[in-house]
Amino acid sequence: MPSIERIAAEIEKFEGFAVRIRPVAKSATAKTNLRSYARNHERIARASFSVADWRRRRFDAEYPDYDVEVLLGDGRTAGPKTLLSKVRASYTS
Repeated sequence: MPSIERIAAEIEKFEGFAVRIRPVAKSATAKTNLRSYARNHERIARASFSVADWRRRRFDAEYPDYDVEVLLGDGRTAGPKTLLSKVRASYTS
């Protein structure tokens, strides 16, 4: 089972954007027995999803003990209303 670092790499390869994942509780230790991200989804999230939509529908339900930030191509954090189409495009610019 993957660690949070492997989940982050898997999301980047599968979805086309990088993420930063952290445990929700500061005292929580990183789990190493997390479920694979790509195995839970047949295709990438819709380009019309916002970052908040993606978090709610894809990340939060699967990894409730973790917080995630979606990163733009320049390393800045994407806001919750940013569309995934814009996030993905930031990696090609």
